[in-house]
Order: sequence, then C-alpha cells, then structure tokens
Amino acid sequence: MYAYFVIIAIALSVFGIAYTFFTYRNKERMALIESGIDIEYFRLKTQRQNIMLLSFGLIFIGFALGILSGFFFEKYLLENYNPKDYRNYPQAYLSMITLFMGMAMLVAYFINRKMKSKISR
Repeated sequence: MYAYFVIIAIALSVFGIAYTFFTYRNKERMALIESGIDIEYFRLKTQRQNIMLLSFGLIFIGFALGILSGFFFEKYLLENYNPKDYRNYPQAYLSMITLFMGMAMLVAYFINRKMKSKISR
C-alpha cells in the first residue's frame, strides 16, 4: 500500500520539477527577447549544451569500455600470470577504467574543438 504512495510522490515530484523548469525557461526567454537580445543567443546556448552532453556521453562510454576491458584483462592475468593463486586483480579494472576514460576525454576534446571552430565561422 505504501509503495503506491511512494510511486505517486515520485511521479508528482518529477512532474513538478519539469513544469517549473519549462515555465521559468520560457519566462526567461521571453524577457530576453523583450529586452532585444538576438535569437542567435539561444542557438549558441543549445550548441554549448550539446557539446557538454557529447563530452559526458563519451566519458561514460569510456568508463563502460574500461570496465569491460578490465574484466578481460583480469581474466588474462588470472589464466597466464597467477604466481600466488590470486582470486582477483583489482588493478586490472582500475588501470583500464582510467585509461579508457582518459582516451574518451581526449576524443571529446578534439571533437569539441572541431565543433567550436565550426560554430565560430
């Protein structure tokens, strides 16, 4: 019985947050338009948000690839290099996650630099 109340409360909270966000965003945009700011401002703002989302997406993909490659690296170490009969190698996960997240950040940097040069043209 209480689970229904929790689900309803969460749904109402999400609706309230979304409604408030879109209402105030619309009011902000209307105020900016009335004050004479060009519509180009909104396009640049949207492009900046897209660049940020791209960066976060690539970082999370790098994190997932790091976990996956850490799993295979750990299996390789357990099969081929296990002098003291270890059960696991946490170093495999740590090293692969940091390696792939770093590579994802570099990829995001170069893509963002290319996108920003297209925006500024």
